[in-house]
Amino acid sequence: MKYSDSMKYGGRILRFFLFASLMAAPGWLLAEAPELPTPIVLPPGLHETLAINPAVSYLGDAVRIVNCPKDEDLPFGLCSNELFGGMAMWDTPISGNIDIQWYPPVYNNLGQPISHFQITMPGNLTGPNTVMKAPQNYEERVRDIFVLDALDKVSAGDLNLTTGEILNLNYQVLVSNSWYADLVKVNPKLKPPDFSFPGAYGSAQIVFTPRPDGLLDLTFTGSTFLPLGLDVLGDAIRMPLPYCGPLVNCFGIQAPGSSLHPHIYWTTTTPVVNSCGSACPTVTENSVKIFQGQSYYMSFGDHFTVNVPQLGGTGNGRSHLQGRYQVQFGPQVGSRVPMYVSGIAPAGLMLPIPSLPPPLSTFPIRQFAHTEFLRFPSGLIYVTANPFLVEDVFDGGVGLLDTNTGQEVAGMVYRGLPAQDLFFTIINLNLTTIPLSTFRFRGPVYLLKGQNGQSIFGYNGSYFTPFDGFEFPSPDYTKPDQAHVSGPGSVLNPFMRFQGVSINDTPHITKSGSGDHLVSSINQVFSYSYSVSCDPTVSTGAQFDYTNFDLTQYGGTFHMENLASVSCTNSKFSNSAPGNYDTISFVGYGTWSPDTTNGRHIVAVHVSEQPDTPIYVSIQVDGNLSKVHLKPSEDTIP
Repeated sequence: MKYSDSMKYGGRILRFFLFASLMAAPGWLLAEAPELPTPIVLPPGLHETLAINPAVSYLGDAVRIVNCPKDEDLPFGLCSNELFGGMAMWDTPISGNIDIQWYPPVYNNLGQPISHFQITMPGNLTGPNTVMKAPQNYEERVRDIFVLDALDKVSAGDLNLTTGEILNLNYQVLVSNSWYADLVKVNPKLKPPDFSFPGAYGSAQIVFTPRPDGLLDLTFTGSTFLPLGLDVLGDAIRMPLPYCGPLVNCFGIQAPGSSLHPHIYWTTTTPVVNSCGSACPTVTENSVKIFQGQSYYMSFGDHFTVNVPQLGGTGNGRSHLQGRYQVQFGPQVGSRVPMYVSGIAPAGLMLPIPSLPPPLSTFPIRQFAHTEFLRFPSGLIYVTANPFLVEDVFDGGVGLLDTNTGQEVAGMVYRGLPAQDLFFTIINLNLTTIPLSTFRFRGPVYLLKGQNGQSIFGYNGSYFTPFDGFEFPSPDYTKPDQAHVSGPGSVLNPFMRFQGVSINDTPHITKSGSGDHLVSSINQVFSYSYSVSCDPTVSTGAQFDYTNFDLTQYGGTFHMENLASVSCTNSKFSNSAPGNYDTISFVGYGTWSPDTTNGRHIVAVHVSEQPDTPIYVSIQVDGNLSKVHLKPSEDTIP
């Protein structure tokens, strides 16, 4: 049993990219941004004090408590020896005032006015007491929660009044509560740091919007990664256990490689809130739930708006993935539940997806996508071969779900890389000019109740970066001398979309289907047939055969001998009767005809027959060895 080693393509480039991303300041270089319809007008007197909205503002942390003492796992805690079954999570609503001091604008080289601003919090921000929990036997009260201005740093940034673009943003605060105090008690040499957003490795965004009274509303979202390493001045890092108190000595356990993931969101606006009604989700707090991915709605890609005459306009690239999503829910406070999201591979794999070579192994491969053609209006065609999703495990997908709306409050940041050979080639051509970092996809998250009571989880994230002055390759990636420099107005708009479903019942029907001499999205002709029971306890009698008639290395016949896992679900707009399902995903082991050693191989299959759309089929043998799918003609939004 094995995966194709084709993922090693571009390894040298990606190794440099990922290693440098830990050392570089976050974000890509920004070029000229599009102008706003109306330039921003600064408040009278260049000063304002506004109350944040406690109904939607919050502060929290997701602490990864691990035992990773090996040198190769430090200082970031890379091993999988996670204690207490997942993140120790807490969130609490916050309230208080935000003070903004503006400075008279100065003009950049484009003639655009740039105003420096400083943020302070008179009276501090405060939050009510809450509880910190991990899924397995870790619980501690979090009391006396305050957010204060840093003592020796000023939170500040620069606002382009013409475009709304924020430059040089740094939000630096002291966060105080009883759990952080307990962390210091069991690590007496630890000097509590300021929390800086984005910090050395994190995300931060602030948005200003005009108000009728002439002031500017503002919304801030920030997260950061704070590794604790092996020790503090020779003393082993310890994590407090729930036996601390003002009159009780603290006890802790050694936890080398543990890390903090603090996050904060506040706004002075009053967002429109729509109740989800009968579709509101049922969430079990302090739990971990697996959602079977719906490949029709799982994709990453880019809208390449690159000003190169030879391309003739925008090229839209999109690759669909297979896999699942793991969502950890923290302790509920009112209608709000913390959540931590991660992609995972299809169920039933007896071998994990191989790690990339160090330091690539820092970021795991989560899922495989399908090779596609990227077409430009000029007729040029690029092959985006052997794509896979690399997930950033440091600045992870943390959010806060409102169970009254079924929506995440702030818009979740999910960081990763849509890795494929065009991406590697662009990085290789621009190694000295692109600041290296994973993409910070940002977008809405929903969790709603769907057909027959199933839970549906979806995410639609995007990222924007100007691409003026960078080199874009020719379709022949081996000829860097044929690359073209992109002109003014060039932008990249990568996106990340996923959807998963979790059902509450145990299916008992058998699903079957077939297709004869179908044509895949890259013009490979294939046939398939299957008959598989949706009941995961029934493994006998399962049948699947797939033939790829391509004459290259992708051609061959897979015959399934053993079923490893099966999941039957309904699509988001399913009209299936109770007990019936329009989507099946399964993994099996069997033979691949070109393999003359009679070795065993893995197949992952996803078939969706949702209403009002053509049938969708995705087949992947050994991840990248042979794979085909019937790509939807238009973008599919979860």
